[in-house]
Amino acid sequence: MIEVSGKQFACCDAVNRRGFLRAGFLGLTGLTLPQYQSDFSVQNLTLVQGLNLDRLDERRHLLRSFDGARRIADAEGVADSIDDFTRQAFEMVTGDQARKAFDLTGESAATRDRYGRNTTGQSLLLSRRLIEAGVTFVTVRAGGWDDHSEIEKSMKQKGPAYDRGVSALVSDLYERGLDRQVLVIAMGEFGRTPRVNRNAGRDHWGNVMSVLLSGGGLRVGQVVGSSNSKGETPLDAPYRPEDVLMMAYRHLGIDCSATFNDFAGRPRHILDRRRLISELV
Repeated sequence: MIEVSGKQFACCDAVNRRGFLRAGFLGLTGLTLPQYQSDFSVQNLTLVQGLNLDRLDERRHLLRSFDGARRIADAEGVADSIDDFTRQAFEMVTGDQARKAFDLTGESAATRDRYGRNTTGQSLLLSRRLIEAGVTFVTVRAGGWDDHSEIEKSMKQKGPAYDRGVSALVSDLYERGLDRQVLVIAMGEFGRTPRVNRNAGRDHWGNVMSVLLSGGGLRVGQVVGSSNSKGETPLDAPYRPEDVLMMAYRHLGIDCSATFNDFAGRPRHILDRRRLISELV
């Protein structure tokens, strides 16, 4: 969760590899939620059985007693990050705000049905609730699209839930007047090969892919660019993943011309390529 300029961002991300979802040079920041239980409730937001508030407070003091030694050994600011996570964890367990935001039973049955009674749909509904609770950046992972075999069967199983959930999220945000405040980006890592392989699947294809953007006060409701007739390469208005990032950073009020020092101490721009998708602004 990153507080930036009061704007909000929801990313429906088809990437399902934890290594790609960290904060990189930002350090230890953000929270990753555990998987849903069968009733779509989120685990670890209440005290475990046998642990009361008195014992929880004792554990808090025990953690603080280790701070001095840990800070002496810490040379990378890790202790500060861990302390912040610890504070957030105690607040989530002992306070009401997080528990209410994560409680999907606060939604009507019609709304939950609209998003779809499946992990993807309920996760997208939860993302809207978290944004309304003040979370600035939400990523929803909907993985399992690496269909190197039997892609038609796989798409029939997974596609409808994703399509239903994303369309419900977009409509819901507009109906609630959140369309200027919230930018939705739905994308994956790359496209799939134009031709079906011998296993009736499609392999990795970095030459062309599609990305959906909605809200954010953008000029939406249009298709930007096209591919050739076989879906092999861009035909006109080609854009790159960095340009999608530029749109997200613009919405969040991040100055992409700013620099930070990499691990070698050299200054690097947040984005080396800084180009907006002009048709949308």
